[in-house]
Amino acid sequence: MNRQQTGWGYIDWLKPEADCNKITLNVGIVSIAPHAHMSAHIHFTEQVIYILQGDGYSLVDGKKIEMPKDAIFHWKAGVIHEMFNTGETLFKHLMVSCPDNINPDKIFNANDLEYKITNREANEYLYAAIDGIRTQFLDTLHYTYIIFDSMGNLVTKTRVFPNFCCAHCSEDILSNSAPCMCSKIPRPIREEGKIECPYGLTALYMPIIFQGIFLGYVEGGFVHTSLMMSKHQEEGVYITPQSSILGAQMLLRRIAKAIVNFCEFYKFKSELMEKDLALSSKEQYQELLVANLKNAENSMTDLKINNHFLFNTLNQMASMAIEGGMLPLYQSIVDLSKMFYYTLRNNNNTVSLDKELEYLKAYLKLQKLRYGDGLTLHYDVQTNLSQWLVPFNFLMPIAENAFTHGFSDIKDKQLTVRVYECQNQLHFVIANNGKVLDSVTCRAIALGMKSATAHGLSMVYSKLRAAYNDDFSFEIGSDVEAGTSISLILPAREVKKVGIEHDTSCNL
Repeated sequence: MNRQQTGWGYIDWLKPEADCNKITLNVGIVSIAPHAHMSAHIHFTEQVIYILQGDGYSLVDGKKIEMPKDAIFHWKAGVIHEMFNTGETLFKHLMVSCPDNINPDKIFNANDLEYKITNREANEYLYAAIDGIRTQFLDTLHYTYIIFDSMGNLVTKTRVFPNFCCAHCSEDILSNSAPCMCSKIPRPIREEGKIECPYGLTALYMPIIFQGIFLGYVEGGFVHTSLMMSKHQEEGVYITPQSSILGAQMLLRRIAKAIVNFCEFYKFKSELMEKDLALSSKEQYQELLVANLKNAENSMTDLKINNHFLFNTLNQMASMAIEGGMLPLYQSIVDLSKMFYYTLRNNNNTVSLDKELEYLKAYLKLQKLRYGDGLTLHYDVQTNLSQWLVPFNFLMPIAENAFTHGFSDIKDKQLTVRVYECQNQLHFVIANNGKVLDSVTCRAIALGMKSATAHGLSMVYSKLRAAYNDDFSFEIGSDVEAGTSISLILPAREVKKVGIEHDTSCNL
């Protein structure tokens, strides 16, 4: 029997952990000293416990649970748990956990590690994968993790940090300057390992390797593995059992595996598009295939009307009808009909800038209808709008992004639209006073939208690239004073030179 000493008692493990990769079950007898307290900690794995002797209770996600002798309990993975011995004798329980065993050899082969692509291409795979699994997987994890790219740059981080981390590095965590976020691990990484932070926490790390390509690594765990100084014990430091450390290790393997799996999908998708283009040697067929693909992508963007926006607009119209606000109701119906007319009637990929801007204004007027005095709109236009040709429906999705993501916690919303001409280029700036993004998040969004993940900004980027190849600029900036803004620079193409007649049949 292998005994692990802790600050609150000890654990007698019934099975030595000689090879953690072969363990499928962890069994131990946990003994908590009289009147001792097992500090709050996150469970990385599911656990089943059976009370053997003593008196005590648990707090599970803040809820008190009495634990009498001979009772059986099941703790789910991800819960925050702490335990108290209220008696004069040892409080003992049998603990059984079953980690989700993922063999690292099936995630990567360290012997095959070599650079086969550029850092830029490696970043494209990594950012595409993180963007693809973020909503359905990463954002659902109630654990601490940090993901770095192959150059050691911070890509994304968890929303959950241990109380110990928040107590010692709260400001550094917000500014992405905490010691754990400043990569000091030599790269490329060939195998999983661990490092220690200045405050004594142990962080585990797992390389992300896709087909011999080192994409980056994921860091997590952040646990205490040995008895600390007395002042740390007084702060409620939890000495993590080996079974929980193994669970944290398995979690990092799951994250790395999810990223690698998405990279497989992303690579297959890219290869499939290349094979489709190579099916025929006829240049005309290839051009037709590419044109159909671009039209399909444009249609996805053009017909994307946010259901919540439409519901809220119609609901507001119904309220005005009941209250007798006939003129505002009439105007809102006109604005909504203009939006539908503009989206469904246009069969071209390009329109004059005045039509595109009026479509954006119709959308913002309906948002103004919803928020009233809570929304302030500013327009700064310094060019002849009817002179220029632009892609169809590329401005409204950018403004919609501000309402979807930026204004969630803002009471007095402000949105500014600026358009001007300079040196044969058209400049667009759509800025809002919503949520301020840090540089890491801005970089992640910028790289993610280039990976064709079908998100709003990604589809706008694809539309612009289809129209201008690489001859355009799409940048995201955010700070406390200026707010968050998206800046576009497009080549200035004149309507008359391209030969598109100015459509006057629908005066938006």
